[in-house]
Amino acid sequence: MPQELNEEEIAQREFFVGLLKSEILKRVFQPDFDPAMRELCVECTGRLCNSLFLPYGNLNTDVDLDTFMNDLMNAFPGARKLERKDDVIHYDFYPEVEGECMCPMIALNHLEPNPNWCICGNYFNKAMFEAVVKHPVQIELLDSPLTTGSKHCRRLVHLKPPEITT
Repeated sequence: MPQELNEEEIAQREFFVGLLKSEILKRVFQPDFDPAMRELCVECTGRLCNSLFLPYGNLNTDVDLDTFMNDLMNAFPGARKLERKDDVIHYDFYPEVEGECMCPMIALNHLEPNPNWCICGNYFNKAMFEAVVKHPVQIELLDSPLTTGSKHCRRLVHLKPPEITT
């Protein structure tokens, strides 16, 4: 079951709350926001959120991939289904309220729902799986309530990203 945050994690959380108060995250998808800075903000937000999630869920990334996947599903029963097919993990996330975004920042009304926040979720998952496998992975969003109107989120985790041939 989820555990309490330690002092470092509380400090990270307070930093995150500070970003919200500064309005940066509320402006990141405005047309006048620099695209390179937008991508950096979304990446940092996803990675920071993941750094808080792992200890909250009492998840250890220093285990083999199959153990981690089982631990992730067991930490929040019924919320996640992960199935590995060769070098691809099929990852379904079932929100508490079917068809609603469960990003805590959106669910708690700190941020307006926006399909672009799913990019943040990609970075969240990228950070998590890279910590386990110790090499870059690629995340592919297939469905989400914000992008396709799906009842849940569906992503693929490509453990061996395809090589660029051009």
